Amino acid sequence: MERAAPGGAAVTASGGAGYWEDPGSHAWDELWMNHALVRERINRRVTGDPALWPIRWLARVVPERVPFARALNVGCGLGHLERSLVEHGLVAHVTGIDTSAPAVEAARRSAEAAGLGASASFVVAEAWEFLRENEAFDAVFFHASLHHFDRLPELLGLVRRALRPRGVLYLDEYVGPARGEWTWRHLLRWNAIYRRLPGAVRRTRVIRRPINREDPTEAIESSGILPAVAGHFRVLARCDYGGNLLAPIYPSLLRPDQPGGPPPVLFDRVVAALLDREEGMLARGAPTFQAVVVAEPR
Repeated sequence: MERAAPGGAAVTASGGAGYWEDPGSHAWDELWMNHALVRERINRRVTGDPALWPIRWLARVVPERVPFARALNVGCGLGHLERSLVEHGLVAHVTGIDTSAPAVEAARRSAEAAGLGASASFVVAEAWEFLRENEAFDAVFFHASLHHFDRLPELLGLVRRALRPRGVLYLDEYVGPARGEWTWRHLLRWNAIYRRLPGAVRRTRVIRRPINREDPTEAIESSGILPAVAGHFRVLARCDYGGNLLAPIYPSLLRPDQPGGPPPVLFDRVVAALLDREEGMLARGAPTFQAVVVAEPR
């Protein structure tokens, strides 16, 4: 996915080459969202239906604008989103951009292998420059990529300019605390909950601040995403789906597929309990860590 350093320049891990040039860094298999119970709960929180994914729900929010004739996805990674957009009839054509040439090449090969090469194209490009030089899009997508950018008001101003007047901004993003905003209160809450979990599912001794030190752009200004969107766009739909507990705690859980892992039924029971606890936090007004937003230019 596109990664932007302070000032908008694309970077790789620790300021050096390698991290985002490795397609393995774009893999989804370790994400907490991939657990079946978590995925169903996210779908229900966003769409009201545990079987309906947010990207397909978009067609219900703006039915008269779908399919989008010309769409852009910023931070395409391996091209998963582009293929979904085409396969579900949400776009006539989508361009995915990314600074990682290996990822773009892998995305291109996958689209062609699926017979979608005519509807999905992929370009090695830096987002700031691309948005300055291209416009008249019917939709712009950010899927877990916007939280790697700084100067968000300026960037979203470019996105607004790149969209047609009735164009759509869609983002499915981490919008929680930025990497420098974690406090002892976060750690105290997570660790208090973690220590009450069955010992069979605890892989680490403590929960630490969820900071990816290999990627200096991770959550660089994430808490500013929603305010920046509001500054340039009229929000048509916003669905908060939490992640306040699962995102920081799940990586420290010992999974059933790992050596010495717990029985699947125990692991699933723990995940369900954490999801229920998150539900209560959101109901009491806790700021969400994850959100789906559909908006149009002001």
